[in-house]
Amino acid sequence: MEENEKIHNAIKEVSKRDCIITGDFNHGHIQWTSLQSTGREDQEFLNLVQDSFLSQHVLEATRGENVLDIVLSSQKEFVDNVKICEPLGCSDHNQIHFIIKVKGERNRKIRYRKNFHKGRYKDMREYLAKIDWNNTLKNKTATECWNILKSEIDCVVDKFVPLKKQGNGQRRNTYRRKPLEKSSTSK
Repeated sequence: MEENEKIHNAIKEVSKRDCIITGDFNHGHIQWTSLQSTGREDQEFLNLVQDSFLSQHVLEATRGENVLDIVLSSQKEFVDNVKICEPLGCSDHNQIHFIIKVKGERNRKIRYRKNFHKGRYKDMREYLAKIDWNNTLKNKTATECWNILKSEIDCVVDKFVPLKKQGNGQRRNTYRRKPLEKSSTSK
């Protein structure tokens, strides 16, 4: 398996839950502010980030004129106060300083997540059908169209998908273990 494919698969898997991903990804032809890129590999990586609904927080160059070192998160609010600083030691990459705003497990506040099983999908379809998509997306770039669509989907999910309490991750043993019985055979 090619290294890029392994990295892409790992990002797809990790991004299914709360995460922060950092590293030197060497995709210097991605313009993170406009979400545009040149080159096949850079476009594939940009598509992966967008399809995984990850936020990229580094918007200044980290090596020369390029943004090679990035910080991705599954929730935009997880990362704050990103600063690009001088390289450390002999490195030719700038340092990235940032604050991680994730509460630890000791915080026992009740957390909620979307309950998609109870979503009102008929209402969602009706809501989205009322939007005049031709005029809304007219004369827009693909990126602008994507951002408008994503915003409308986020809005409809917030409106029509209820929240439910998130469990603590521990599940009870739902099966009973039977004691092993010694079997005897006689000849």
